[in-house]
Amino acid sequence: MKLIINADDYGYTKGINAGIRHGMLHGIITSTTVLSNCLINQDDVDQLKQIPNIGIGLHLNLTLEKPLTQGKSIQDANGYFYDRKNLDFEQLDLVEVEQEFRAQIHQFIQYFNQTPSHFDSHHSIHDHPRILPITQKLMQEYQIPARRLSDIHFVGTFFGENATLSNLMEIIQNQPSDKCIEIMTHSGYSDDELRQKSSYSDLRENELQILTSHNIQTFIKQEGVELTYYGK
Repeated sequence: MKLIINADDYGYTKGINAGIRHGMLHGIITSTTVLSNCLINQDDVDQLKQIPNIGIGLHLNLTLEKPLTQGKSIQDANGYFYDRKNLDFEQLDLVEVEQEFRAQIHQFIQYFNQTPSHFDSHHSIHDHPRILPITQKLMQEYQIPARRLSDIHFVGTFFGENATLSNLMEIIQNQPSDKCIEIMTHSGYSDDELRQKSSYSDLRENELQILTSHNIQTFIKQEGVELTYYGK
């Protein structure tokens, strides 16, 4: 079996960024997806680029912080994206959505001097029925895959109360051996900034502890799992 362990949300906070890099260097994280519209400084970019044999994809976003473009349908009166609860997909101007996605891709390329290894998205907006044609258009144009829209089988159940060592082992054991699997994670270091922004904060450290544990690394070797990433 080939296995991708993707850490979502690189760029959200310094603590998340540092935790994801730690999980890549000392654990089984092989891939991350970047929130290119969020504050991410050059040091966070450079440190990630220095890690060998990883995938760096784009976390398309319509629900966190500020957009890179000025589309009226995608932002509230204060210039921020609508949060997930208040986002009305039917009211989105799809031209504005595509412009924003293209701006996020361009920002990513500016940061990393390469195209993303793949697309996924914050709150899974990229394959919402109204957004899906835009995502498919960008996949075709950039010739890169996207979560749930490729041959790679996606697993999103390692999260919250289900983010345990035993559940992760069970997930891996229950996957077909002839497939490539992606397991989504939300690992990172929690800090005051994250606690103020997100309800999913301290649980990220729990995920990171599991993904860097000796037990999971030994298990991966014993099961003959090949760690990989999109585009390898």
